[in-house]
Amino acid sequence: MAELTRSVTLLQAVMINLGAIIGAGIFVIIGIAIGVAGPSVVLSIVISGIIAMLTGLNFAEIARHVAKEGGVYEYAKSSFRPFAGFIGGWLWTFGNIIAISAVSLSFGGYADKLLSLSIDPLYFALASIAAFAGVNLLGIKNSAKTITVFVVINIVVLVFFVVAGLFSFNAANISNFMPNGMTGTLAGAAIIFFAFTGFSRITTISDEVKDPEKTIPRAIIISIVISVFLYAAVALVAVGMVPYTVLAKSSAPLSTAAQSLNVSLLLIVIAIGGVTATSGVILTGILGTSRVFFAMGRDSELPKPLAYIDRFATPSTAIITSSLLAVFFLLFVSFGAIVDSSNAAVLSSYFIINISAIYLYFRLKKEKQQEKRYMPFVSVAGMLSILLLVSYLDIASLEIVFGIAILGTAYYIAKNAKIMENVKWGRHKTVPQSSVVRAFGDSRAEVKK
Repeated sequence: MAELTRSVTLLQAVMINLGAIIGAGIFVIIGIAIGVAGPSVVLSIVISGIIAMLTGLNFAEIARHVAKEGGVYEYAKSSFRPFAGFIGGWLWTFGNIIAISAVSLSFGGYADKLLSLSIDPLYFALASIAAFAGVNLLGIKNSAKTITVFVVINIVVLVFFVVAGLFSFNAANISNFMPNGMTGTLAGAAIIFFAFTGFSRITTISDEVKDPEKTIPRAIIISIVISVFLYAAVALVAVGMVPYTVLAKSSAPLSTAAQSLNVSLLLIVIAIGGVTATSGVILTGILGTSRVFFAMGRDSELPKPLAYIDRFATPSTAIITSSLLAVFFLLFVSFGAIVDSSNAAVLSSYFIINISAIYLYFRLKKEKQQEKRYMPFVSVAGMLSILLLVSYLDIASLEIVFGIAILGTAYYIAKNAKIMENVKWGRHKTVPQSSVVRAFGDSRAEVKK
């Protein structure tokens, strides 16, 4: 059986989260958010970041008591109820798989700009999913070095953009700060939340994190704070460089803003940043969703084949499944529907986490194990803030997620009904509790049994 290795440090955990956060959100989705919020998109980012932090604190509290692979699924299951874990993991995985689809399209757009080939971004998107599925299958899916390289490049590019943009900042462009009022600002927050959904990525590999009770909470909080400051600075400079109405129409808003400087080097740098940022999100996206599939398969909540781990400690079936589903949504769902549906699904799973944290609080209090530093009002605030964002999402996306939730509930009921008792979901030899995260070393080295 593949043995568990706790090798991910705090720095690496922060990098994994930043790799999941800094991507299509700032390089593409920011344009959509600017379209509804105008220059007040800066405030939208802060609001969205605060909402992410509230739920992040609940993740952090649960992480102190549950340090097991599976993210939302395992956290809700262990702290609340098995069904809560199942439906939370179901929605989180759905939301993140379609997020991979959206980010891959962004990758295609920036790759085409970088190479100047005028090829349909869809082809680049398909190639990126296939490539990063391959990277995962080769065993370097969790390489802290790989993700760190992406994150460092992304931060350098965005800081370079901010510094360069300050020389072309026009205060008149932000004079009409809230063109659509507070309603537009909140709608922008609902859209830009897509950029912050990756803050829980580290919880999907809890088994491989050193001192997870302390490392995971710190990684979540640090990554959100860094992302809010970086996003707000980039957004402010972008709307100061170019009128927000122009950015709203662009599929690559940062490149559009950079064009106003007539500096070819900056355009190349932004394109490189777009490619590396989206690459990091696709890489960690396939990592996270495959790990939740693995955990749910391990517990027989989903078909057992998803829990298969090859002799290299790689959950290959789960990786392939995640990638194929991402391709499906990429081919058959529009970009706008992908973003809103992803937000709705992930927000729904985070709502469950907030409920789980409240339940855990009172359970521990009853057992006289609850420390005074945590109060359930944080969870209540998290739930209310999530409901606020959901109210600004497109109704069609809510209908899609509702349908997915109903489908998951029907599956769960059928699986646990007596009529399903004799159904064989797959047979395997002993399944290890976790696959191994290789932060360093050979990527395809066989794990000793």
